[in-house]
Amino acid sequence: MSQELIYYAITTVIGIAIGIISYFLKRTIDRNDKNEAMIQELREDHFMLSEKYATKAEVNEIKANMQKLNDSIDYIKEHTTKNEDFIRVMTRLESKIDNYYNR
Repeated sequence: MSQELIYYAITTVIGIAIGIISYFLKRTIDRNDKNEAMIQELREDHFMLSEKYATKAEVNEIKANMQKLNDSIDYIKEHTTKNEDFIRVMTRLESKIDNYYNR
């Protein structure tokens, strides 16, 4: 009977040890899975943020393009005739032509 009791005690201790080891192993694996999921989420967020925001080089390029556009707009304002001015001049020209023919 003492051998059976020793056998029962040893199997119980081994079973408890396996249970404890299994618990901590599962907990570690779960933490690892959560960490991998969080890392994947952070990578996706980083990818989305990198597309959402411009880098310094891109911002400088955008500023240079904006300056070129502003310069072009200023040039157009200086060197073109406004629609109202054109109509006014053409109306005067037509009235002068009418006056010339009416003489």
